[in-house]
Amino acid sequence: MILIGTSNGHTKRRMTPSVHRIADPVLRSLDPRVRRGVLRRIAAMERELAFLAEREDDNVNFIRTRGWSDERLQVLFVLNSVYQQVLGPIQAAAKEGPEGLGSTIPVKHGTASFSRKTAGSVQAAMKDFLVMVDTLKLQRSWLHSNTCGDVVFAVASFERAVE
Repeated sequence: MILIGTSNGHTKRRMTPSVHRIADPVLRSLDPRVRRGVLRRIAAMERELAFLAEREDDNVNFIRTRGWSDERLQVLFVLNSVYQQVLGPIQAAAKEGPEGLGSTIPVKHGTASFSRKTAGSVQAAMKDFLVMVDTLKLQRSWLHSNTCGDVVFAVASFERAVE
């Protein structure tokens, strides 16, 4: 993560090239409004991480001793935010279940409509996304965390369990 100065004197975080290698393919295909929402969520998580670090939060300090850099956490924030705001909701809408929603009654999520026909492509996208999560050796359960504090707690709990 790189801190850059802005014209109003505030500092702003910018993704490092290695974080961009993960984030760009995931964010590139999103609708611009959705992408802005995901980027706002990532920025909020980064601000919360800075706040927790400033307060010398026990979980932040612990995971840093276990090799968790701000850059590695930022990759997790990107994937978590994409899952929370994009893939999770459309996967839920595209799930095949008994007759009803998503099978005989299409489900609308934003401008997209999901039915039995589209469920396969959504599930394939989710499978590819989860392969990326697994390849990065991240726990899938961390995608369900709602805030930076929740992510940090989940990572710290995992690291303590494997200690």
